[in-house]
Amino acid sequence: MLTVRHAARGDVRALHEMLRALITEHERRYPDAYPRLEPYRAAEHYALEWERRLETDPTCGVWLATDRDTRGFLAGEVWSRSVGEPPTAFFMEWLYVVPEHRGTGIARALYRDGLLPYCRRYGIDVLEGRIEPGDMQWSRRGWAVVTHTIMRGIDAVALDVAERPSDRFGQRGRE
Repeated sequence: MLTVRHAARGDVRALHEMLRALITEHERRYPDAYPRLEPYRAAEHYALEWERRLETDPTCGVWLATDRDTRGFLAGEVWSRSVGEPPTAFFMEWLYVVPEHRGTGIARALYRDGLLPYCRRYGIDVLEGRIEPGDMQWSRRGWAVVTHTIMRGIDAVALDVAERPSDRFGQRGRE
């Protein structure tokens, strides 16, 4: 019988393994979307953060779908903004269903029995997330694209904004 429950510290190992599998799968499917990550270390970063926050921070939401084994998870956190609408949203960072259990309603159960009751309890009425370029499954399900995330490494930005000799003499280059 499928059970959806909030994750606990004891679930961190299973979460780490599923997140490693998800990162590996996404890097294979969307090779140009993000810088290459070593999946084990990237998953370890999140697992350690979840281990620290799961039982003490109500803004950290991680739900597991289990039967006799772990079938999937949904993870994210509450975001608040001082400017913009809505002032509070739940930002979904990760959704994963073990490949052999896909198409069985596990993702729906994670939303229905985990995330949505949590959001209603805390008065959150908007879910947000990021998608990889080219991943059309969300728009096919009725999600609206409202923003695009941009990325540039800090070393490249440092070069972009470095003072040029002409800047010192009041001459402006092309912006």
